[in-house]
Amino acid sequence: MTNKEKNKMPKINSSSTNKKSIWPKLITFSLIFIVIIIAVNLLPRGFSQDLTVIGQGTKAVVLVHDSNVLQSAETMVAMNAVRDEFEERIAFIVADINTPDGRKFAERYGFGPTALAFFASNGEQLQVLYTEQTGDSLRRNIDIIF
Repeated sequence: MTNKEKNKMPKINSSSTNKKSIWPKLITFSLIFIVIIIAVNLLPRGFSQDLTVIGQGTKAVVLVHDSNVLQSAETMVAMNAVRDEFEERIAFIVADINTPDGRKFAERYGFGPTALAFFASNGEQLQVLYTEQTGDSLRRNIDIIF
C-alpha cells in the first residue's frame, strides 16, 4: 500500500468507539450488582450467639445447636419461622455446642444437643424441650411458656 492509499482509508475515532462500548458494560455491571444486593437481602438472618442477654431483662429462647444433628437444624428453621413475630420481646439465641461458649453453656445447665430452653427476663429457666419443633408448635410453646 502506498502512502496515498493509506491516507484515503477512513480513520476510526477510537475515543468515540470506547465511549459507545462502555455503556453496555456499565449497564450489565449495574444490573448484576442490583441482583446481588437483592439476593443478599433475601438471605435468612443469622441467630445471635450472645448468651449474656439471658437474665438481662429480655425473655430468651436458646437452642443448643449441633450441626451434626438433623433435629437441631429443623428446630432452627422453626425458630426462623416465628422470629419476626416475637423478636421485639423475645431474644432468639443459638448456643453452638461445637464452640467453647456454647459447650460451656450446655454443660452449665446440663443441656444436650437439640435442647430448646426458655428463659424468663430475669434469667430463670422456665422450660426445656427436646421434641421436634415446627413453626406452629414453637409458636404454641412460646405462647404457653411465656
